[in-house]
Amino acid sequence: MRTPLTAIMVNLERLFRHPDHTIEQESEKIMIGMQEAKRLSKLVADLLTLARSDSNELQIMSRKFRLDEMVQKCTQVFSQLAIVKEISLETAIEEPLEIVGDEERLHQLMVILLDNALKYTNKGGTIFVSCKKEGNRVAILVKDSGIGISKENIPFLFDRFFRVDKMRSRATEGTGLGLSIAKWIVDAHHGKITVSSEEGIGTSFLVTLPLK
Repeated sequence: MRTPLTAIMVNLERLFRHPDHTIEQESEKIMIGMQEAKRLSKLVADLLTLARSDSNELQIMSRKFRLDEMVQKCTQVFSQLAIVKEISLETAIEEPLEIVGDEERLHQLMVILLDNALKYTNKGGTIFVSCKKEGNRVAILVKDSGIGISKENIPFLFDRFFRVDKMRSRATEGTGLGLSIAKWIVDAHHGKITVSSEEGIGTSFLVTLPLK
C-alpha cells in the first residue's frame, strides 16, 4: 500500500510548487494521482474481500442463473479490450447452461481470469474461453498464448501477494490478490481450480463447479 500512497502524496505536493498553473498544465500529475488512487482503492477492496472471507463474513448468495449468459457478457467486454491490444479472443460456450451459485462472485472470478490472460498475452496472441457441462459439473477454461509461468512458480500462484516477476509486475497493474480471491470463490462453490502453463507457450486455468 505504501507505493500508491507515496505516488499520490508526491504528485499532490508537486501541485503546490506552481500554484499559478492551470489544471491543463498540471493534468499529468493529476492523472497519475488518480490512477494511483484507483489502484489503492482496488487493493483495499481486495484486502477487505479476503479479510471477510477469512472471518466467514462473506456469504455466497446462491440462486439459479444462466452461466452461459454471464460468461458471454464477460467475454464481450474483454473482446473490446483485446481488439485494442490486437489479441484474438475466441469462445466456445454451451447454451443454455443453468447453474446454482452466486452470479456476482462467479462474474468476479471470470473478470480475474480474463484480466490475467489479457495482461500477459502479447500483441498478436490469442485467448480462448470455453464453458460446457461435464456430467453433473460445469467446466470453464480460460487459455492464453501468453508469456507463460515457470514450473517452480505454479505452486505459489494462489498465494496472497505473490507476483511471478517483480520487474514485470511494475509494468502491469495488479495487487497479487486476484488469484487468491479466485480460489476463494471456487472453494466457496465447492469447486476446483487448476492451472497448467509453459513459459513462452501460454497458460490455462480450468475451473470445475457443481451444477447445484
